[in-house]
Amino acid sequence: QALMGTVVEILAEEDGWIKMRSPEPYVAWGVSRGVAKMTEAEKDAYIAAPKFICVAEYTHILTEPKAGSERVCDFVIGDLVRKTGVTKGKWVKVLLPSGREGWVLKNEVKDFAEWVAASNPTREDILATAKLFIGVPYMWGGTSIKHVDCSGLTRAVFFMNGILLPRNASQQARAGIPVRLDEIEPGDLLFFGTPASDGKPERVSHVGIYMGDGVYIHSSQVVRISALDPEDAEYGGREPLSARRILGYVDNGHGVISVAKSPYYFAQPE
Repeated sequence: QALMGTVVEILAEEDGWIKMRSPEPYVAWGVSRGVAKMTEAEKDAYIAAPKFICVAEYTHILTEPKAGSERVCDFVIGDLVRKTGVTKGKWVKVLLPSGREGWVLKNEVKDFAEWVAASNPTREDILATAKLFIGVPYMWGGTSIKHVDCSGLTRAVFFMNGILLPRNASQQARAGIPVRLDEIEPGDLLFFGTPASDGKPERVSHVGIYMGDGVYIHSSQVVRISALDPEDAEYGGREPLSARRILGYVDNGHGVISVAKSPYYFAQPE
């Protein structure tokens, strides 16, 4: 799953499916109907175009600048749409990647470039964003506030703080720097899975965000807060294998880049 407005690179096409590379980078297949194809020049113009990012958790793009008008589509936190420069009262007109137009409330969007430039997240910011997802149902491959898997949750939370994590838990387990489990701090990533044994390597299959006080937030059936202590009534049923720290290690060779440094979102210096 990719959020609306995300640029992807098409690698192959077959029977209504498209193999694509997304910004993490990650290679996967998706249905072709969900992709608006562009030439290289159109893609460059799209990346350069002024955009809004949706900052409302869940809302809609409407056909008219008034509540109750017909819906064009849903609009969720992290979605990107192009600006048109047209406003009417508390509404702004936007252009979808498909070419359709619609209206959203001004307080549901922010200028994307300004939002990215202002991103300097703290641990508190990461946890506050993560809490927005509590109760969201699990879906394998999900990366939006409608559905997330475990690494989709961490990916979405960090994206909404201007940071691009790798897509899968096993990939995220190599990002940032390692942290001892007795030195973890709020905002660190916790990884779970199968320990190394009998010559077989450790296998990471789950990830969550440590919140402090022995609890973490993760997507397991739904996004929930669980305890690390087996004696706690909210025990998550898993023993952590390892932890990684992301904040403080972005854009400096530790496998994590900012949205600002991604060519999928902004033109980069040659």
